[in-house]
Amino acid sequence: MNLGYNYKFVDGVGIFSLPLFDAQPGISSGFSSRFGGISTGSIAEMNLSFTREEEPRLTTMENYRIFCRAANIPVSSMVMDSYEHGTTVRRVSASDCGKGFDRPSLPDCDGLVTNDPSVTLMTGHADCMAIYAYDPVTRSVGLAHAGWRGALGRMGASLVTSMMNEFGSAPADLLCGVGPSICPRCFEVGRDVAELFWNEFPSDDIRGINSAGKDTIDLWKVVLSQLLELGVREDRLQFMGVCTMEDNRLYSYRRDKGKSGGMTAFIRLTAQ
Repeated sequence: MNLGYNYKFVDGVGIFSLPLFDAQPGISSGFSSRFGGISTGSIAEMNLSFTREEEPRLTTMENYRIFCRAANIPVSSMVMDSYEHGTTVRRVSASDCGKGFDRPSLPDCDGLVTNDPSVTLMTGHADCMAIYAYDPVTRSVGLAHAGWRGALGRMGASLVTSMMNEFGSAPADLLCGVGPSICPRCFEVGRDVAELFWNEFPSDDIRGINSAGKDTIDLWKVVLSQLLELGVREDRLQFMGVCTMEDNRLYSYRRDKGKSGGMTAFIRLTAQ
């Protein structure tokens, strides 16, 4: 598994990114840290979730404006998924800009694809995976949110399949990546959930036992196997390898027992 990430501060805002994607002309992508915003208390500083009861929506929206300035994202270009914890992927265009922000949300979906350079795809996270995809041949991008339910339902495969259907993408042409998320050591599950993964991915080395004798699942390998199975090339795949539970630059819903802010992933087409 190819692991690697870049991390930079821009005007006090921390941004993670994938070196594989940073090296590509014509796209911009990244993942927010918890630093640089105006949130307070347990969700300080850069909370980017609209579902935290302790924070007014206007405060969260100001955090998005701060983050967008640092990441060079036009605020008016953003489109957000709508979190069904499933595997629905929707194609979006300029007519969808603002949905999930200052316009009503999209219908249920956890994945987005576009070939429209006026659109920035956004997804929200607090332990769940962000799956990125870029096709330099068809000039299209995709982004998905995948928690354990999405991973079990093969969200990685759904994202690639959507790009194939919508844009004629060939899996071997795609670059794919995964952002910061809960790591194999930390993703402890009950036996019932573990057995769901064992049954769905019987030939993959995804199971583990932690120091407390509890079952763990390697969600990174779960996504890796889905992408390779569809024909994405391993040398065009990269995982940041940063654990949200272990790295205090990031929020973690599980580590902070629900008293956590949210982060965002983004990808957009830019001039080549």
